[in-house]
Amino acid sequence: MKYLVTLTTITIAFGLAQAATAQTDTVPESTRTIQSQTSPIPTSQVRSAPGKIGYRLKDWKTMHANSADEARITIATLKKLGCEVQSDDHGNHIDVKYRCPEWRSMKLATDQLVNQWTTWCAGKGLETIVMDPSSTTQKPTVAFRLPIERNVHLHDAEQANQILNTLKVIGCEVTSNQHGDHIDATYRCPEWVTIELPSEANAHAWQKWLDESGFETQHTH
Repeated sequence: MKYLVTLTTITIAFGLAQAATAQTDTVPESTRTIQSQTSPIPTSQVRSAPGKIGYRLKDWKTMHANSADEARITIATLKKLGCEVQSDDHGNHIDVKYRCPEWRSMKLATDQLVNQWTTWCAGKGLETIVMDPSSTTQKPTVAFRLPIERNVHLHDAEQANQILNTLKVIGCEVTSNQHGDHIDATYRCPEWVTIELPSEANAHAWQKWLDESGFETQHTH
């Protein structure tokens, strides 16, 4: 999915974000839900904390900036999000190369900011998720929970870091300890959490991964 974002939009979004709280190392308190008496799946959301989005870009991506101002604003925004950024001036344009290999998250004060930043990130090629979106969303969602702790043994340190980081970003409780040649990790998610995805393909991929990781899940179209 591609979005066209003008320099003005980028500038406004970047300016508004100065008042928002960006979180790349911690996971905020989960959004509370109202539960149906007939189903444990949350039926609507009540904001008890700022909105939260997650984003990632595993592989390097290059964009062509046609002016120094466009390059400057894009580079500053990407760095604010915690991305790795490189640039190369080619005279008539500037190549901006960037990636964000691990999932990061950002807390935002309003749904408008959530929509603006999700659109901006998607327009730059980043994968995005919205945590506990509004019940009026028209995009596909996946709800999940894991009330009982799950223990795993992870032998690849890089893979372990990616998995545990992803679990933290989506709001799970995670503990880990190094034991010789492997990492023992425990995680759980006692309350239902919902994530909004940009497409059905993304939703199915997330549901598959969550199912394989031991979660209860429900996908809405």
